[in-house]
Amino acid sequence: MFSVLSRWHVPYCVQPAGKSWLTLLLHTACPFLSSCLDTTSKHKAKAEAMTLDLALLHSVQHFAEAFKAKNVSLHVLVCNAAAFALPWSLTKDGLETTFQVNHLGHFYLVQLLQDVLCRSAPARVIVVSSESHRFTDISDSSGQLDFSRLSPSQNDYWAMLAYNRSKLCNILFSNELHRRLSPRGVTSNAVHPGNMMYSSIHRSWWVYTLLFTLARPFTKSMQQGAATTVYCAAAPELEGLGGMYFNNCCRCLPSPEAQSEEVARALWALSDRLIQERLGSPSD
Repeated sequence: MFSVLSRWHVPYCVQPAGKSWLTLLLHTACPFLSSCLDTTSKHKAKAEAMTLDLALLHSVQHFAEAFKAKNVSLHVLVCNAAAFALPWSLTKDGLETTFQVNHLGHFYLVQLLQDVLCRSAPARVIVVSSESHRFTDISDSSGQLDFSRLSPSQNDYWAMLAYNRSKLCNILFSNELHRRLSPRGVTSNAVHPGNMMYSSIHRSWWVYTLLFTLARPFTKSMQQGAATTVYCAAAPELEGLGGMYFNNCCRCLPSPEAQSEEVARALWALSDRLIQERLGSPSD
């Protein structure tokens, strides 16, 4: 059985882009399972929808438990959800929303499902990042991971910078995940879908909606943007290969900080600690 798990947190993600790569992936694998808040969606292939709120750690936990109860294999896990240009807010877990939705929720879900992935090996994790990861850093002047940059106070918050930093976290997480799970048959790669694709991601502020509208004739379609995700999820030539970053279905080097094993390990440890502090138990 080939199971694909797509995670959609509708208030904060590019739902049309998610639908595009799911549609393309159905040409290579079905049935699939999609987690989203829209459980009325119709699919031509066998499909099942489940709800998940990445801004709430308990919701991630409940989702993972429900999925495990199905006792099915999990060969491809695509981390696709994203928050962009949101006004500053804290989640119920006390963390800045962009950071939790874009990184920590993904991290926790993969941790909870890693035993299923390993049992299903060979398996792949695809983490959707962005070229915007190049325009920021998450370490201080001494090279140490700076938590205040990941989950900033309201006075230090800038929406675009929060998004960029979360996308840097995505690559660091993907690389560290691959280092940890590849000996057990699970690979992980990060991808950039495309610049300023017209979707619901820009809806938090009218200025971004205007910019995305003006750029629309010059950017990728949803289907084109989905191509790299599908390539990393299904390409036979990538079997057993991971720890890479892809753009336009080609491997490319991410920023120097995104390649740092030290920063990746520190981010993993911090993410684990944040979850333990809020839920009182290890994340894996």
